[in-house]
Amino acid sequence: MSSESLLFDVVGPNGSESFVARMAPLPSLFPVFQNYDIELQANAMKLAAGRTSVPVPAVPFVELDESWLGVPFLVMNRLPGVAPTDVPPYVFGGWVADMTKAERDLMERNSVRTLAELHTITTENADLSFLERRKFGADPLDQHLGHEREYYEWARNGENYPLIERTFEWLEANRPTITGPTVLNWGDARLGNMLFEGPVPTAVLDWEMVCVGPAGVDLAWMIFLHRFFQNLAETYGMPGLPDFMERGKLAALYTEYSGHPVEALEWFEVFAALRFAIVSVRTSVRSIEYGQMAAPAEPDDLIMFRPLLEQMLEGTYWD
Repeated sequence: MSSESLLFDVVGPNGSESFVARMAPLPSLFPVFQNYDIELQANAMKLAAGRTSVPVPAVPFVELDESWLGVPFLVMNRLPGVAPTDVPPYVFGGWVADMTKAERDLMERNSVRTLAELHTITTENADLSFLERRKFGADPLDQHLGHEREYYEWARNGENYPLIERTFEWLEANRPTITGPTVLNWGDARLGNMLFEGPVPTAVLDWEMVCVGPAGVDLAWMIFLHRFFQNLAETYGMPGLPDFMERGKLAALYTEYSGHPVEALEWFEVFAALRFAIVSVRTSVRSIEYGQMAAPAEPDDLIMFRPLLEQMLEGTYWD
């Protein structure tokens, strides 16, 4: 897991309130990410909650003193709703699959509308400098690519992954010149990080990957993570939800709600795959360290969606 959450209630003379403590992982537990900036996450959540109607939990408390729980943590209000599951993926079955098509269409529409509203927070109307990664350059794409390269150098643990290296090369060679406005990037923008009551979003959670950059970073991540789950379902002989969260529909919905065309979507999908490939390598290496899986003969096999990424670089993924 990338972090831990503790759910608790506070009971007082006027009743009880429900909260969630979001804690950075202990460094000894082979964390997924190199850095966990709890204060940055809290500030981003407060900004999003204050500038939009998106259901971002209030953050009444941030504690950076590690003497209390061993790690920094934040406390946020607990909001109602349930999240589409990752294990097993929601495309395998469950409440999302049990919805009518009309309900899923509304869920899809509401999810994109939520993302578009978050993206109304831009460098033109808000101070997002605390989210910038200036050591990698002034350009948002330089910051994203530089950050991912640094993360890869840390996550690979001394091993070389030729497919990831080829993906970096592809991204540099095909770098877009037009990317749209620079906005607040939620970072881990996917269905599994939202709570819902039916098709209505009730909470937007998991801000540990928050940053600033083109809107395509978030939109492509939302598209690709569903495609990854759908590919898993088909690999295991299940139908999944092939008409749900489809890239063309999501791009059209995003343009409808944001008023901006979706620029360079294929590039951002490859970038999303790169980001997830590095996360995949890190979590797989952790499983090897814990004795939960054996190291493969080819390091690239630790990328759990290797065929999809290879198809992207070959140009056949979008056929």
